Amino acid sequence: MKFTRILLSTGVFAAALAQAPKPAPKRKPQIREVKATGCIQKLRNGCLLLKTLDGQTTYSFQASPQPDAGSVVTIQGTPHDGPGPCNQGLALDVTDWQPTGEQCVE
Repeated sequence: MKFTRILLSTGVFAAALAQAPKPAPKRKPQIREVKATGCIQKLRNGCLLLKTLDGQTTYSFQASPQPDAGSVVTIQGTPHDGPGPCNQGLALDVTDWQPTGEQCVE
């Protein structure tokens, strides 16, 4: 009889633990600003792509005035909230871009 009570108590305790709220997963830190240097490619729809010099990342953005295709520029901006208008790369809202004076070599 005591064994049955202990077994029943253990089962109730285990069930209570299983039902206990789990801590929320830790959020990844939000990237607030991006600064990247790379080669510019123009798309037909007015979008610009910047492929970083190491070739690891491609950013998409719109700018006016636009940098020349094939030039190396440094962009600065923040991640675009929601889907980007260019449908390619990581969408950025560029706040500034500066030419480096170099041309892309591929």
